Amino acid sequence: MTYKNFNVKTGIKTGNIRLDAASGNANVANITVTNLANISILKVTDYVASNLIPNANATYSIGNAANRFQNIALSGNIDLNGYTINANATTATFSGNLVADGANFNSISINNTLEINSTTDSTSTETGSFVTSGGVGIAKELTLGGNLNLTGGGTTPKGSLGYNSSADSFEFQFK
Repeated sequence: MTYKNFNVKTGIKTGNIRLDAASGNANVANITVTNLANISILKVTDYVASNLIPNANATYSIGNAANRFQNIALSGNIDLNGYTINANATTATFSGNLVADGANFNSISINNTLEINSTTDSTSTETGSFVTSGGVGIAKELTLGGNLNLTGGGTTPKGSLGYNSSADSFEFQFK
């Protein structure tokens, strides 16, 4: 049975609007909504020409652990809970503190101070707050608050050079 633009078998179709009776899909111009009762799938085949703003703050997600977006192309800043990430062709900048647990960077340039807040003591070349498998080049002064431990090429110290403040002298210790 068909009445004007409605057919119980196929649905409604007029101009750029189609309601598909068989699938339950709605297509308006280039926007397809699947499962109209729950609007569980939204497919946009053309451009979004407005802001996408959720109707509640900090409630909805984009993607999930099982269905992730592959790539994201942005121009401008990313605001993550009040912290800003900005990037151009050569530099990414972060406001606030950056915690990169387990990260692997090819190069890091620090224009002011690198502060490592760990209090882990160094007992070998493989322990401590700062560990590197390569050498360390220092263009200016080096100030130590403790001993200079020497390994002789191994991993554990064989001796140390320290300052004795009570005798105002240097001490060499061999282990």
